[in-house]
Amino acid sequence: MKSKPYVVAEYYYPKSEHVDDVMKILIETSAMIKDQDGALMSMSLKHEKKDGPITGISMWETREKFTAFMRSEHAEKIMKSGLSDKVKSWTSNIKADLYTIEQAWHVTSHD
Repeated sequence: MKSKPYVVAEYYYPKSEHVDDVMKILIETSAMIKDQDGALMSMSLKHEKKDGPITGISMWETREKFTAFMRSEHAEKIMKSGLSDKVKSWTSNIKADLYTIEQAWHVTSHD
């Protein structure tokens, strides 16, 4: 049985004075995973509502590729970089969801 792509969605609820800071860090961490084995896509989304979450979505070839990345030295470097502590201090809440893709389509790259 072929493994299905895996999606990680992270929702950051920034304090009003740190919306731009949280978005900047999300974009920076997205760039850090771009060339990692199994990473297919990353998006940084700003909610239309002023108090809505900033959302980071990453897609991986498989759940196993994502978990291997999370155990990697590269992921450890990101975690130890201090970015995580900054984001925690700039947000009132952080949530995450994990998904297996059952169906999807895509037209072209938005890079």
